[in-house]
Amino acid sequence: MIHAPIYAPAHSYDDVPYPGRAYSQTHPDHMAVLATLLGLTPPPVECCRVLEIGCAAGGNLVPMALGLPQAAFVGIDISPRQIAAGNDLIAALRLTNIRLLVRDILEVDDAFGEFDYIIAHGIYSWVPAAVRDRLMAICKRHLAPNGIAYVSYNTYPGWHVLGALRDLMLHRTAATIDQQERARQAMEVLDLLADSEPDGLNAFGSFFASYAAMFRTMLNRLGPLRDSFLVHDALEVVNEPVYFAHFAAHAVRHGLQYLTETEFPMVLPIGLKPETVDAIRAMSQDGIDLEQYMDFFRGRQFRQTLLCHDHVAVQRTLRPERLAGMAVTALLRPEQQPLDIASDAPVVFRNTYDVPFTVATPISKAALLYLAEESPRAIPFDEVLAVAQQRLADAGAPMADVAPATLARRLGGDLLRAFSTAATLVSFYLHPPHVAQRAGERPMVTALTRLEARAGSEVTNRYHEMIHLDPFDRQLAQFLDGSHDRAALAQAMAGAIATGQVQPAEHEAPVTTVADLALDVDRRVHWFAQVALLVQ
Repeated sequence: MIHAPIYAPAHSYDDVPYPGRAYSQTHPDHMAVLATLLGLTPPPVECCRVLEIGCAAGGNLVPMALGLPQAAFVGIDISPRQIAAGNDLIAALRLTNIRLLVRDILEVDDAFGEFDYIIAHGIYSWVPAAVRDRLMAICKRHLAPNGIAYVSYNTYPGWHVLGALRDLMLHRTAATIDQQERARQAMEVLDLLADSEPDGLNAFGSFFASYAAMFRTMLNRLGPLRDSFLVHDALEVVNEPVYFAHFAAHAVRHGLQYLTETEFPMVLPIGLKPETVDAIRAMSQDGIDLEQYMDFFRGRQFRQTLLCHDHVAVQRTLRPERLAGMAVTALLRPEQQPLDIASDAPVVFRNTYDVPFTVATPISKAALLYLAEESPRAIPFDEVLAVAQQRLADAGAPMADVAPATLARRLGGDLLRAFSTAATLVSFYLHPPHVAQRAGERPMVTALTRLEARAGSEVTNRYHEMIHLDPFDRQLAQFLDGSHDRAALAQAMAGAIATGQVQPAEHEAPVTTVADLALDVDRRVHWFAQVALLVQ
């Protein structure tokens, strides 16, 4: 018999708070972009109303409120400790467009009103069936007619194996109440299994140990967030994965429909052999069935799904003309140097994760070069097109017989192909944030970034992405308030080093002078600009 833990779940969030951080995939602009690409007309992001269910201390919602001052945000959570911490942060930032409330999901009533975007990250699989029903009912009742809801959940078939690891950890920790001790014991028994080195006579035992080692590696990558993840995912009282097809059917029963996944390439048969794709397409009755087959073949463990009302018409063929009014970011470099943009020969571009993308169209080559030059600024599609056209003309490309609409379709088609290939190649925005593309004489980060850097090593950039700071960068961030020029920044960091608040940045040779330190500061503020942490 596998023993269940013997504590009340609400207490676990006070004892070990859920990690407070931004999730870029939940940002209303990202949801609006995906909806627009699928033919919907979502609510304007700049003045939207957003509800987050299970907001913890506001680590996801507060950066949104800071970046969208004309929008309104409401977050609820069952943990008084986390809500208090979030409200302290809101007060420190003097935000007036966000409220965090201690509420149970079952307490959400008509007084909450209507929301354009609803976020439920880390809720669906971790609550009882009656609460899952209520969550779907909230999404139906409180979602605006053209609104979008985000729901994440654990999925089968991947969780069939992970569930066995969960059972092992629950069995080991059954008699333990203290949450930190439960996390320690869980890692202890996971380590034991991962290092058990089966003799090979038991094939499944070898597989299970290897899977445990893989799960351990994933957990350890979380760093200081590992124990919190263990307590609130693998060791949570309720953790009920579901097949995607069953989740989609649950949504239908509540008058909702599946729209897409936040990581768009995952709805496509990327990474499967062509003959495999042909076979599962032939087996599939509809799009839901096809994605369920893909989950089986990928061993999928987790989904982040967007829902909309069932009366909304979804157009699942991507069309380049839907990029009109959007802005684009991409940081792709060509393997071939120098690059002849006027040629129609295929060229491989790669991003910072070394993901390849092959382009043959001259207009797209010119556009990708311009986007890389302007990174991290999000550039309106029309501007990208105009600059690329001009560069092709300057390069002597034969364009006289090519209509502007044709060039727009070619560029849009290639950008959509990149967007559909990997989540890290190209991003689109309907309401892009203002970023400082270059570090000026008096560089500045947001007050939120300074507070986050004071509290830990993860901060939120202008695109709602998490950026890791080392101790030197964390200290430097405290001085990036727009009042220090470069010389003053070097002096301030020299003082922090002299008083032992921080160590110099690592070098082969020791930093011995303020002039040396000034070079470090210049390099670091340049990096702050590259990762979209600086504001104008």
